[in-house]
Amino acid sequence: MKILVVGINTRPVVNSAKRLGYKVYSVSYYNPVDLDADVRDYFISDTYHGRFSENYDSRKLINCAEKYVDEVDYIFICSGVFECENSKTPNWNVAGNLPKKIKRLSNKYYIMKKLENLGCPIPETHIAYNYQQLDRYLQEYNKVVVKPIYGHGGMGVHTISLNMSDDKHSSLLKNLKYPCLVQEYIPSESFSASYISREFITFNKQIIKNNSYSGCITPYNLDNLLDVGYTIKLFEDIVDFFDLEGMNGIDFMIKNGLPVVVEINPRIPGTFETVEMALQCNLVRCIIENVEGCRNPLKIGSARQYIKKILFADSKVTSYIRKSGNIVDVPKYGAVIEKGEPLTTVIGRDMKEVKNTVKEISKMVIPWSQVRKNYTKC
Repeated sequence: MKILVVGINTRPVVNSAKRLGYKVYSVSYYNPVDLDADVRDYFISDTYHGRFSENYDSRKLINCAEKYVDEVDYIFICSGVFECENSKTPNWNVAGNLPKKIKRLSNKYYIMKKLENLGCPIPETHIAYNYQQLDRYLQEYNKVVVKPIYGHGGMGVHTISLNMSDDKHSSLLKNLKYPCLVQEYIPSESFSASYISREFITFNKQIIKNNSYSGCITPYNLDNLLDVGYTIKLFEDIVDFFDLEGMNGIDFMIKNGLPVVVEINPRIPGTFETVEMALQCNLVRCIIENVEGCRNPLKIGSARQYIKKILFADSKVTSYIRKSGNIVDVPKYGAVIEKGEPLTTVIGRDMKEVKNTVKEISKMVIPWSQVRKNYTKC
């Protein structure tokens, strides 16, 4: 069987498919050295990682993937594809939701209105067409979350408060891209639920840094925070309502003991890897069997917990990170990583293991200023 995986970072799904012995094609933005694809196209420079927000263009991935779609049996879609307003939506044989559905469900305002009509708890949500409107909502709520109508991974998401300094407040409001989504601020940690078709798999706690996704804890016990049975049934209704196929994620927060849905991810979610490890299964196989109608339910009772943490460069550095058992998404040896860009990913059984690995990684990167100084001396 031949599998094509398309997305910003395809490594978890590519490597899962490769473990099944499939021929795997990857079209991605990143190209970590531990990406085990037979055929790979990518758009980042191996020696320099910088300014993702300026350089990433999902249209390039889609156009590149077109040359493989007729060669493969199934296509898996990861984050960052068909989630833009101007994205084209070809008729691909996707193991999950079709491109048109991914794009439609990536419109956050459309999703909120549909969920509201379904009777699902959601944040109070508005659209601001200019900064004066946004300022009025801010005066009403004192603190709001502002999001682009289309987007992924928390890009372009801001929390704005009346307590901000006047300069920062004014700059944020005037420099946002309008129209934008304005939602009430909910003082809750972030969670998600993973589903394959209508089958609930796990709850996960999301690790959020600066409003952006930077990892997760899988599985995560929510028994003391909300009515788990009610929540699973509510999310099953959402899956049915939107007729979601393949693997999907539902992001939510908790308010007054109820799950408040903030987003639906109608493609392979970031929890793919930790779910696979926790359940000791191959999710590519599960998704394909689900598509073919021959899958047995997963055994989730004995799941082991795993923590995934994406590390970002605190300053411009040169990476000399080497792959090990729990270090993945490894850049090319000697690559320069700009400040704020993803550096690597750590996966561990507990936070102590993760922290110890982070300490080891800190010894494998050198500040660019120090490297440049050494070059000057030479």
